[in-house]
Amino acid sequence: MARHSPAGSDDLQAAWRVFIETAARLQTMLDDDLRATAGMSLADYSMLLILHESEGGRLRMRDLSYRMVFSTSRLSYQVDAMVKRGWLQRERAAEDRRGSYAVLTEAGRAAFREAAHDHGRCVDDLFFTALRPSDGRELRAVMERLAAHLDATHPRNQET
Repeated sequence: MARHSPAGSDDLQAAWRVFIETAARLQTMLDDDLRATAGMSLADYSMLLILHESEGGRLRMRDLSYRMVFSTSRLSYQVDAMVKRGWLQRERAAEDRRGSYAVLTEAGRAAFREAAHDHGRCVDDLFFTALRPSDGRELRAVMERLAAHLDATHPRNQET
């Protein structure tokens, strides 16, 4: 099987390798910091953030799965763990009785608020301080183009 060699392949291959390693390092460092400062994982924080920003602090499970890029089983496990901590509750969808919602509780809102300050500081230290102001526009444009390509060629499954 022939290996695909993109135009400018040396630079693109090097960028790919740096992206993979840097993204993994950044996620690990953010996760480690959240565990140490807030007693939660990066997945916990991400879910609390998504629900905090959602109307009424609630989302259908299939939409939350899509936003978290989680399989149905992984999402169910994550939500169950957060329900046990009192941060979320599940609600049956009244409109179709098959689906359900993940709903942010007051304890979940409080946990998010408590974690947000230190997490913001960590993001500043690990990510923003290394970038120039112009990098934000460029990085956003590249990532939005990549996201659009992925959505067009490999749409995420929204069936949950």
